[in-house]
Amino acid sequence: MILSRVIEHVKAQHWTAVFLDFVIVVMGVFIGLQVQDWNTARADRAAERLLLRRLDDEARALLDTQKSEYAHQLPRVEAMTAIHPLLFDKTPGRALSDLECHFIAISHWLPAPTDELPILDEAIATGQFDLISNESVKASLRRFAMVRDRSRRQYAESINELYRLSPRHPDAVSTVRMRIDRGDARAQWAQSAGDGYIWWSECDLEKMRSDKTFLAEYFDNVVRLNFFAQRYEESIAALEGLEKALATALGVPG
Repeated sequence: MILSRVIEHVKAQHWTAVFLDFVIVVMGVFIGLQVQDWNTARADRAAERLLLRRLDDEARALLDTQKSEYAHQLPRVEAMTAIHPLLFDKTPGRALSDLECHFIAISHWLPAPTDELPILDEAIATGQFDLISNESVKASLRRFAMVRDRSRRQYAESINELYRLSPRHPDAVSTVRMRIDRGDARAQWAQSAGDGYIWWSECDLEKMRSDKTFLAEYFDNVVRLNFFAQRYEESIAALEGLEKALATALGVPG
């Protein structure tokens, strides 16, 4: 209809009317595009908020899991630090506790950390990461991704050639099948030992002290364990920073 009217005005040489028709067409196109942009922006903001909420849920869950895993490993780190004077300085005064002996025997054990944040990987793969307009959230996500990638590389290096001390030095540390009472906290180590039993460790402190190969291999395991714990600390710090940024962006308590 607009086109036919323009043609009529041109034929009649009503240039003012032609100009007004042109303005109407241009304004109509502009308003239509503007409305489309507003609708797109509104849809993007809704999608962004949904993405931020999913990130918040998953980041909180992962942070809780990593704190739990770190808390499970921290007693090993602390106990083995306390062992060093006994092994390397030959400090007299006490024997190894049963738990310290056990920690020496499993000094090679570095379970893979839980570090998956599925919504982040999904957002990167699908291009939804660009929906995030909050620069603090984006920076925190990049930091977490960087820390996670570095931790994964270092974990792969850490578990390469770990020393299993019990089979390598059975005279210094050996594995035994021990009966335990019901409710004993050590039952967490009961895998495959049978009901009422656990696999535990026996240590000969003097043989450990006098065996340079044992001490070198133990030291190597301890260094890797400490790096393992530090990676948890870095990841937890990155997740806490992400949680703070998400709480600010969502307007909720952190």
